[in-house]
Amino acid sequence: MADNDVDEGKKGGNKLVMIIGAVVLLAGGAGGAYFFTKPDAQADSADAEPKEEPPAEAIYHGIHPPLLVNFLDERGKGRFLQVSLEVMTRDQKVVEDIKMHGPVIRNNLILAYGDIDYEQVTTREGKQVMLEEALTEINAVLESETGNAGVEAVYFTNVVVQ
Repeated sequence: MADNDVDEGKKGGNKLVMIIGAVVLLAGGAGGAYFFTKPDAQADSADAEPKEEPPAEAIYHGIHPPLLVNFLDERGKGRFLQVSLEVMTRDQKVVEDIKMHGPVIRNNLILAYGDIDYEQVTTREGKQVMLEEALTEINAVLESETGNAGVEAVYFTNVVVQ
């Protein structure tokens, strides 16, 4: 019988080892899950910093009346160009500044467009260059008059070449 008591003790000990092993496994799994899913220290510091606000809503403003420019084509023939422009900003103050300094802006755009050639106004690439020139001219006027060049983009809404 003494051998049976020893066998019973081994069986009970095996159960205890299995229970302890299961507890250790569960604790290790829970610790590992926490380690891999816990918030990052960098994410915590990012939350502490103020988040960037989305950009303000776009505001569009037309340059009215349309610009009318005379120019010469490659054969020296007189042509005219009529363009309607819209500017895009995110600041209502810039719209007010454009209205205030509209005569200077119109003058500078007419002078800039007076030196174009016919092929420039009839190709997509040429028109894109014209828009970039308009953006530069408008922002230059705003910068010199107000200290704030706040126009982000210029768009054609109408282009007529004759």
